[in-house]
Amino acid sequence: MRILVTGASGFIGRHLVSRLSDAHELFAVDRDPKRAAQSETTLVLMDLARTLKVSALPAEIDVIIHLAQANVPFPEAANELWAVNTSSTQRLLEYARGARARQFVLASTGDVYGRRTGLCKETDTTAPVGYYGLTKAVAEMLVQTYSDYLRPCILRLFQPYGPGQSDRLIPKLADRIRQGRVVQLNKDDRPRMTPVYVDDVTRAVESAIDSSYSGTVNIAGDRVVSVRELAEEIGRALGYEPFFEESGRESADLMGDNNLMRQLLGDWSIVALDDGLSRTFKDEGAIG
Repeated sequence: MRILVTGASGFIGRHLVSRLSDAHELFAVDRDPKRAAQSETTLVLMDLARTLKVSALPAEIDVIIHLAQANVPFPEAANELWAVNTSSTQRLLEYARGARARQFVLASTGDVYGRRTGLCKETDTTAPVGYYGLTKAVAEMLVQTYSDYLRPCILRLFQPYGPGQSDRLIPKLADRIRQGRVVQLNKDDRPRMTPVYVDDVTRAVESAIDSSYSGTVNIAGDRVVSVRELAEEIGRALGYEPFFEESGRESADLMGDNNLMRQLLGDWSIVALDDGLSRTFKDEGAIG
């Protein structure tokens, strides 16, 4: 298949391009040639915060996998957040329709569910409370609107992690633990989470493009952990003892029910959290 991947040099993008490049003809969209994935792909230099240059894209494509997202602060960079997360989705959908794509895969987030207690299911209504979640919820609606023209597949990711990740929960916790800084805990030990290892994310994406499913799927790990439990697992993987401090703040959960993922995309052996953390830090040279 001819597949266009946006955000190709991002954390998930690098792993996905490596997984798919042997079996498919890939077009990797990225704005920085120095960070672009090094593999058997056709690199398309493009900044999705600006106008989409359709002339630089292949005239025909089978699948679009839209991973690109802005990792910038709100409200200072609200315009960039909207441009990359939402406006670029609309422009890519129109390109997909003209290029006769059969499927559009959107990497979304569990943040679209908003503040909840317990596992989030795909049948739950979305109620994002932050701007980032809002941009993704609107992008989801745009993708669903094009269902008469292509097959939409929306993957809501819950705390993906793995080697090479930065500026996210698990690497931030790891830095605090290595430095001997306290990890703050909210009331009732929340949020509880369902982190998913990056290899399971890329396998889910690969299964999605091989399936005929049209709709929304949570991509989440099997194990539910609190921040305390997650920090303790990270400490074991690194060989450091974490220190904790009660913050007194209220927090909701960030957990995804992955039953539909298993039913639709394949019931493979998901990487256990302790194994995934060990792989993450070993590959980064932090342990072993």
